Amino acid sequence: MKHQVAKVIEVVGTSEEGWTQAADEAVRVASKSVKHITGIQVGSMTAQVRDGKISAYKTTVKIAFGVND
Repeated sequence: MKHQVAKVIEVVGTSEEGWTQAADEAVRVASKSVKHITGIQVGSMTAQVRDGKISAYKTTVKIAFGVND
């Protein structure tokens, strides 16, 4: 029987457009150095506010990827 193992890292993506785009950015940047990403889990969504408006959206994302034997 073959066992599958995954590693999980936590990253924070930022976007001026929205939380979904911030999550997309986190995955896009992480995929440059992390191979075989299999899924994500969104942990939290926060934002910076400037002059009464949201100026930056931040999404904390747990990224899972396969580990080779």
